[in-house]
Amino acid sequence: MRMLIVSSKQDLQSETGCEQEIARAVRQYIAEHKDIATKFIYYDIPSKYSPKRVQKNARSIRDFISKIEEKWGTIDFLLLLGGDRIVPFFRLENPCDDGDMKVLSDNPYASRDEDFLIPERACARIPDNKDAGFIIAQLKKKHKVYRRSFGISTKTWKEASKAVYRFVGNTRSLKTSPPVEHTEFKKSWLRNKDYLYFNLHGAKESEYWYGQDGNQYPRALGPDAVDRAAGFVAAECCYGAYIVRKSDQTALALKFLAEKDIQGFSGSTTIAYGPVKPPSGEADLLTRYLFQYLKQGLTTGESFRNAKQDFARKMLRQQGFLDEDDQKTLLQFVLYGDPTVKFTAGSKKMRMSA
Repeated sequence: MRMLIVSSKQDLQSETGCEQEIARAVRQYIAEHKDIATKFIYYDIPSKYSPKRVQKNARSIRDFISKIEEKWGTIDFLLLLGGDRIVPFFRLENPCDDGDMKVLSDNPYASRDEDFLIPERACARIPDNKDAGFIIAQLKKKHKVYRRSFGISTKTWKEASKAVYRFVGNTRSLKTSPPVEHTEFKKSWLRNKDYLYFNLHGAKESEYWYGQDGNQYPRALGPDAVDRAAGFVAAECCYGAYIVRKSDQTALALKFLAEKDIQGFSGSTTIAYGPVKPPSGEADLLTRYLFQYLKQGLTTGESFRNAKQDFARKMLRQQGFLDEDDQKTLLQFVLYGDPTVKFTAGSKKMRMSA
């Protein structure tokens, strides 16, 4: 098994001010995990894979990764080190007629051909939050097992959310907003958990996630409620994983990742779709498959990749094609964190064995 870690030396330095400390942490991370062959390569430094520095655009970086794979061998895990200003998201055409001009996506990095919808590699990203310590902390995280989960849904989507949450928790414990609002949200709900599930509304410019009951959209969760949170976060919220020009005070994705016991985050960079009630579709179905694979003991990266593959297969069997909502779902969901971590309640955190 092989993993490639890709970043930019110049932009790591300009964004965090401590490129050398991050590089040292990555080397230590590789040394401590000998069960998988790992390379750490800067795309903007000439190497045997590229005699010239690669320009900072998503297509050029993807081609660079393909060249490395041709010479080194199959890349099973790909870790993008840094946010959009270091390793840019792809800006893809939006297949849906909604408010998003483009879909920010890491899917092309995970794909070996020009069909970006279905990934072949297990791919994830560690954002930088303009802080070297933030990146280093992701590489040093340890996991405790609690055998407990937390979930919250808009009241409107309660039944649809139950169909997803049942794979990791007791549906009777699933909270809804309303009645839960951010002023009553208890920080303790997020502590000592293995899985955290959120099926709420999100907005591109807001740091809050919202509930819904009819025409009421109360604030359900804000960054101030995330304190000593633990577990793997699966968020179906619109813009739940949108981090461009954001910080851990303005994006819940970054706030969760800043917590030492959060092991990974799955979310959408744009407007997401899902049914009001079962059967599961779009974001609900993708998240359900993700939970199932995580519970089976696969790594977060494998679980995320397999969930997208299974989602596509089911839609093709059911409809004979992938409609616009399906295509956008596959493109918009991204994974943050170490893709080689196994996250299973009842077992210790471990790396993928060779």
